[in-house]
Amino acid sequence: MGIDVTEFPPRKLPALTGGLAAKSPSGPPGSIFVYGARGGFAAPPLERLQVRFGRHADEVEVCVGSDDGQISRQHGRIVCAGRQWWLHNDGRRPIRLPNSADLLLPGRNMPLAKGYSPLFIDGSADRQHLLEVRVVGLSTTIPLSTTDEATSAPPAYRLSEVERLVLTALAQRYLRQEPHPQPVAWQQVADDLNATPGQEGWHWHRASNVADAVRKRLSTQGVRGLTREEVGEPVGNKLKDNLIHELLQTATLLPLDLALLGDLDF
Repeated sequence: MGIDVTEFPPRKLPALTGGLAAKSPSGPPGSIFVYGARGGFAAPPLERLQVRFGRHADEVEVCVGSDDGQISRQHGRIVCAGRQWWLHNDGRRPIRLPNSADLLLPGRNMPLAKGYSPLFIDGSADRQHLLEVRVVGLSTTIPLSTTDEATSAPPAYRLSEVERLVLTALAQRYLRQEPHPQPVAWQQVADDLNATPGQEGWHWHRASNVADAVRKRLSTQGVRGLTREEVGEPVGNKLKDNLIHELLQTATLLPLDLALLGDLDF
């Protein structure tokens, strides 16, 4: 079903008190809300529609870093392609991505996930300029709780015992909270599994197949960044890293799982 632009037209928005992190504005699935300090912009998911952001308020939809000469007049844009929103860096400075130290370098682009994404652009005098983005998913309601309610568990994914064992071995550096962790190489995963009491006969290919099955299953459930087409070449460790981050953010994997490898010092 197409979007009726008369019901949700592209439009400027006033400044938002409190930011987008705890708010979920109402809009059709796939629509986008983008906010800077001085105001924002809302748009439906229409092919080739774009939301530009940067220092020059008269040339962009969302003004960011208006008084900072280190921010480009048009620092970037968010463009709809096939109902997927893509972030493009047109400026001279990188755009820092949420929940990681990853940078979107000048001249590069990447798809935006559903939900909330805080983006940062470093400016002059140690200033950081925030661009808040929310892509509307199927549900636009954020449940509100009281201080007396029990803490809700995050929506963890269901894993089999074998899947949990393999993914714990793959993500063990993250679970130990080592600085700048990377996924364990598949041969080392197999060696660690074979060294685990009660486990034997593991080969790197078997371990890889178990993890790939989970990655593909989560991708079909709408998790972004789990296919080669989404991350681009060279892939490197990106697919494994994205999978691990999704499992950690949903508390599907926990430090307690290290006990499966015989590690009792977590």
